[in-house]
Amino acid sequence: MSVFDNGWVKLLDVDSDWGLWRRSLQAYRSEVANCGHRASGVNRPQAYFLLLHLFGLKNMKTTFLGQGLEFNSINAVGYHLIACLEATDFHTFTGLSAFASEAGIFGLSSYIQAAKTNYETLTLIVGIDQDGTSEEALNEILSLDIESYIFYQSEAPIFHPKIYLFEGNSFTKLIIGSTNLTARGLFTNVECSLLIEFGNNDQEGVALLAELKSYYRSIFDFSDPNLFKINNSIITDFIAKGIVPNEDRRRQIYSKKNTASQSTNVSSATSNFSIPRRRPSTIPSFFPTKSRNSGIRTDTAQQITPGSSATVQNVQSVAIPFSAQTANLIWQKVSLSQSDAQHVPQGTAVTANLKLSQARFRINNVPIDQTTYFRNHIFNNLAWAKTKAGSNTYEEALCQFNITILGNVVGNQTLKLSHDPVRIAGQGNTPTWLHWGNTLLQLLRQTNVTGKTLNLYQSNQNFSIEIV
Repeated sequence: MSVFDNGWVKLLDVDSDWGLWRRSLQAYRSEVANCGHRASGVNRPQAYFLLLHLFGLKNMKTTFLGQGLEFNSINAVGYHLIACLEATDFHTFTGLSAFASEAGIFGLSSYIQAAKTNYETLTLIVGIDQDGTSEEALNEILSLDIESYIFYQSEAPIFHPKIYLFEGNSFTKLIIGSTNLTARGLFTNVECSLLIEFGNNDQEGVALLAELKSYYRSIFDFSDPNLFKINNSIITDFIAKGIVPNEDRRRQIYSKKNTASQSTNVSSATSNFSIPRRRPSTIPSFFPTKSRNSGIRTDTAQQITPGSSATVQNVQSVAIPFSAQTANLIWQKVSLSQSDAQHVPQGTAVTANLKLSQARFRINNVPIDQTTYFRNHIFNNLAWAKTKAGSNTYEEALCQFNITILGNVVGNQTLKLSHDPVRIAGQGNTPTWLHWGNTLLQLLRQTNVTGKTLNLYQSNQNFSIEIV
């Protein structure tokens, strides 16, 4: 059976050779992504998800996510949460976490805010037992302006689940494990979780989701008497009862510094006892941090909500402008096309990405090989992770760029990079793409940079993009 005929997708026979379909899925994905026609009433994205739904996730897939034992944990839950929040495949997110810190919630806040463009419902439910969630974390959650609740009971059992559920029309992702909504929990603590993915026609997956929602029914429908909707009054009440600490107190409780300081009291009988040192994992540099003194976000410029009338000219940066004089020009694209500039004619879909092509760029008078240059050399130190179900080649990573557009400093933006060798045959020989994200996409749509030049600079592991 031939699926593609002159770029048209024919009707799919669900009784065909599944093994052949699964082995060939990668090639079909490439063709579907490159197909500009409508087929059988199915448009390009629908055709892609139809294949993914029928073949890529026919059986429920379970992936182990371990983190913290190695220096660079590419399967840390934080990466998966960010990737899913940035995806356009889901309409509902529900997160349950025993603890939350200011750093964890703040770091995710820009991704949650951006997700409002595609998601219909975003919900967070957190526990506040054992001084594990701070006043500042609750205020950060409140500022997200999403469905948010505290679960608390006075009795001894504590609220301790860690569940992150992403639901879409075609498939579902579920992360269950030990990771709390703290920065260290998301990226550096020694944790383990399971990522469960299934199509919405998979009986085993649907049954599992039904069991989860049935057990936590009173939480998912917000009817549990021990759920408290997060607002200023509730936060104040729990602080007054001594149940919710401030962030300094929470950090003091969960710090290992006290353990280290007690080592001087070790008796001579145990003086030969030593604890081996190891290199700990680190929170990735792109994950937003917050100055405890100023409260200023240090990673991004002013956030722009979808539909606002903001332009490049009125975006104020809180970052120090990147100096091109102290950086190396590592790529340049002259005369950006309408597609590159996201300024296409009416009726044409924007790509929301920039394909990192060869663009006639040379180093020492030798043309770069764009099939390996960006993934294996320029961005090789990023935390790349395989995030697409059914694909062993597709990878994503997040990277921070300092952005300047036509002389106006936008500031630091965390953008997604994706790489897939399959694109070499079907996407103009450009396997690595830069995804603009919602904030920059809106700015580019409002500012026509067609025909302008894009310069990519690097200084150590700092990157900047300048459009002139």
